[in-house]
Amino acid sequence: MNGVLIINKPRGWTSHDVVAKVRRLLGVAKAGHTGTLDPLATGVLVVCVGKATRLARYLESDDKEYEAEIRLGTITDTLDTDGRILETKVYESPSEKSVREALNAFTGVIKQRPPSFSAIKIHGIPSHRLARSGDARELPERQVTIFSLELLHYQDPCIRVAVRCSKGTYIRSLAADIGDRLGAGACLSVLIRTKAGAFGLERAITIEQLADLVVKNETQRVLLPPAEVLNGFSSLKMSEQECRLVAHGNAVTITDDRGEIGNEEQVCLLDRSGSLIAVGKRSGSTIQPEVVLV
Repeated sequence: MNGVLIINKPRGWTSHDVVAKVRRLLGVAKAGHTGTLDPLATGVLVVCVGKATRLARYLESDDKEYEAEIRLGTITDTLDTDGRILETKVYESPSEKSVREALNAFTGVIKQRPPSFSAIKIHGIPSHRLARSGDARELPERQVTIFSLELLHYQDPCIRVAVRCSKGTYIRSLAADIGDRLGAGACLSVLIRTKAGAFGLERAITIEQLADLVVKNETQRVLLPPAEVLNGFSSLKMSEQECRLVAHGNAVTITDDRGEIGNEEQVCLLDRSGSLIAVGKRSGSTIQPEVVLV
């Protein structure tokens, strides 16, 4: 069984919990997600199954979209309401104009410090594990991009926003930074991932729905073929001989009459039925397989 599932992650589950459940339900050895969601968060979790796990590298870098609720006045160790409260601040309620100005200040390319309670590794150990043992470390800042940050609703102490951002953005850190700018402190109280790359919440299924489809032997209804999840790439249909070459890791050459692909660096290599055989890297007229699925 090979393909990609779009799961609507429930609150309280880790991303690892979801992947482990998918493995058990489908009876597969290999499955993995393409971008962690915290236990507090719900929404789109892209899960690759079987040989499709080899495609994760192409999906991990996709932009993400969220709806989030920021709670002013509450500061926690995890930067969300699942954490231990460190301080409850008394503050002057900011105006809607001040809130909008604060959001504008965090739009574009920004520097952000990831939370100590995160999966980032320090000398091979996840930072959250060190933090939970009482050895919280300050992680270095890194550059992320907030493409858009829209105010959806504001009623003190809660600010509801829609965010579109680059890979590696921590919405918890964004919430805390916005609170600091408003002089109120803040933490994240709600997070819904509404989109990951091309996959929106409207396509996501719950774990319960997946379990029901497994019982009915109808999993293929929701398991996206590998070729479909890379539909933003150019594609090249190959002959039987070319398929055999690519299956063994050999390059194929594009001639002038193979005009069906663009100039993109990555190319999906398909057999005559349209099934994905490999993803190749293009250099001039040569495509060298990077990931082979057969």
